[in-house]
Amino acid sequence: MKAFVTASLIGALALSGCSNASTSVAVAPTATPTTSPLLTSNGSSLPAVIVTPARTSVPKHWWYPNWSPSGAKGAAASWPTSWPKPKAFSPTKRGALSGHTILIDPGHNIGNSTHTSQINHHYWVGLDKICNTTVTATNQGYAEATYTFDVAQRLTKILTAAGAKVVLTRDQNSRSTFGPCIQARGLLGGQVGADLGVSIHADGGPSSGHGAFVYSPAVKAGYTSSSKAKQSYRLASDVLKGLAAHGQIGSTYLHPNIAPDKQQGTLNVASIPIVIVETLNMRNATDAAKAQSAAGRQSIAAGLAAGIERWIAGK
Repeated sequence: MKAFVTASLIGALALSGCSNASTSVAVAPTATPTTSPLLTSNGSSLPAVIVTPARTSVPKHWWYPNWSPSGAKGAAASWPTSWPKPKAFSPTKRGALSGHTILIDPGHNIGNSTHTSQINHHYWVGLDKICNTTVTATNQGYAEATYTFDVAQRLTKILTAAGAKVVLTRDQNSRSTFGPCIQARGLLGGQVGADLGVSIHADGGPSSGHGAFVYSPAVKAGYTSSSKAKQSYRLASDVLKGLAAHGQIGSTYLHPNIAPDKQQGTLNVASIPIVIVETLNMRNATDAAKAQSAAGRQSIAAGLAAGIERWIAGK
């Protein structure tokens, strides 16, 4: 994910799928919640509810998908077969996170770069945004999407061992698929009853800088309430503290290290506390070495887990 180089640019540009805003028309219809199952890793199911954010108007194009492995009918309750599927993991032990469900979003997908026409389709997520973007990479060619998927898998093992149920927004990192699109990534947490969501990314910032920073949802009428914004900001703070405790400092090139933002579609449509974490800078030699090593990715996963546990403990 490409960085804002200076804090003054925050909110002027959009990450996680960039596009220009477009005009909207008409009055939004009221969404009727429906349910559909979510498969877990062992074949059982969890309840899922379509959560459609309130809107004061509907643009020319809008679509809110719901995960349904059984193939629910209707455009508002569909999950394209061209996307990776969400996957849920049951707890492996009891622990500090028992009774909690956590959404983990491995940012992007390696197949986005081979599906450019599809990822450039526009959707309404509080503003006009494209489905998704391609990824950044280290100078050695190690892709952000591959990194985020590996970290997500490591994080899932830590969280389930602490008693949590974990839902990943995608079950693969494949060039034959693209997405999921940003609105699905944000909505899935509410659909599966998650307590919080963490979207894992890596930045492509200036090579002289390193460290992590976090986007949290800013208050936005019809999308982000004051409560959601405050809880998400605290989650961002706890995640940065968790990362720091495992050797990953806050960004040296973007200050402050937490950026409340109205331009992130994934954050806008989510009904739960949620953050986008730029865990490191892939264009920096030190951070790139961490991204490319198994030990480095494990330390990032451990830091994210520590931040999540800290947030849960403070609820």
